[in-house]
Amino acid sequence: MKKKITKWYMEKSDHDDVIVSCRVRLARNLSGYNFGRMLSDSDAQKLVDNVRLFKKEIEGRENKPYYSCDVSKLSPREKEVLLESHAISPDLYSKEQATGLILSEDESVSIMINGRDHIRIAAITAGSNMKKVAALANRVDDMLDASFKYAYSDKYGYLTSSLADVGTGLKASYMLFLPAITSSGRLGSLEAELARFGIMIKGVYGDGNKSPGYLHRLFNRRTIGLPESEIFESLELVVSQIADLEKKQRREWYERNRGEIEDKVFRSYGVLKYARSLELKDAMTLLAQIELGRFLGIIEPADVNFDIHRLMLEIQPATLCNNAVTDDREISTEKLRAAYIRKKLPKIKTEKED
Repeated sequence: MKKKITKWYMEKSDHDDVIVSCRVRLARNLSGYNFGRMLSDSDAQKLVDNVRLFKKEIEGRENKPYYSCDVSKLSPREKEVLLESHAISPDLYSKEQATGLILSEDESVSIMINGRDHIRIAAITAGSNMKKVAALANRVDDMLDASFKYAYSDKYGYLTSSLADVGTGLKASYMLFLPAITSSGRLGSLEAELARFGIMIKGVYGDGNKSPGYLHRLFNRRTIGLPESEIFESLELVVSQIADLEKKQRREWYERNRGEIEDKVFRSYGVLKYARSLELKDAMTLLAQIELGRFLGIIEPADVNFDIHRLMLEIQPATLCNNAVTDDREISTEKLRAAYIRKKLPKIKTEKED
């Protein structure tokens, strides 16, 4: 029997109702190759071929399977699935030159080749275990550093295609679920306040209040002149404060609008349970209402392992179509999405019977 693979987003996490996942990304470039647009097509292919050879070494060192491919040769849907699962970046997805990928079987580690930089190492996990992903990313970085010569300056640190990444080349980020802060209109002032400290917050699937599912990414903007430990410490402090604020605002919001919120939560569940066609934006918003209702104790999924955020990822267009099992080739994505959600949505236990 084929072993079932547990992806990083399937793991049980301690996301405490606000922190969905955390990620560390390291930007690196190799000596002997031009950066960015100055890289020729022949050198781009040579770069991809050479770095992809690292797959065997990392498999041996990490003692787990890795997948490797020339991304530029994949089908549009295959590339979109990788983009939706955060295995590749938009820069790598859209680049016309040769691009490559080395990806762990559980998709927790990806090594992107010839995106904005020659190499981008990313490690991700569900919940708020930043120390775990930082250690994993640094371990992979050390292995690559031993195999390839990085472009490095004693004065400036790691040299990158973007000035915003020069120095540590580190971007640490948290994905946050912020329905109360977003709905209260406080997101704009929060963005401005964080920017003063070199920290940014952006919608995962759209800008500001228009991000479906109320999902936002918090990350460091500054990479030069700061040690990695200071970047992690400042982010951990900020994300803890935001999580406390979000939880407080949810409870205050509920106290002021109990009837309205309960009605919205149950309506959302009903639509998801019985709808026959769902646009992505609508489905994400409805699922977010269910997650908010779970936090507030309005509803409780009968399946304790049910994860709203995992379902949000699985209903993205390419991922959904790639995983769909149907004999109807004419069925629309919207109908597929509704059917998938009906199948995955668990029964609920209410706080009290009417």
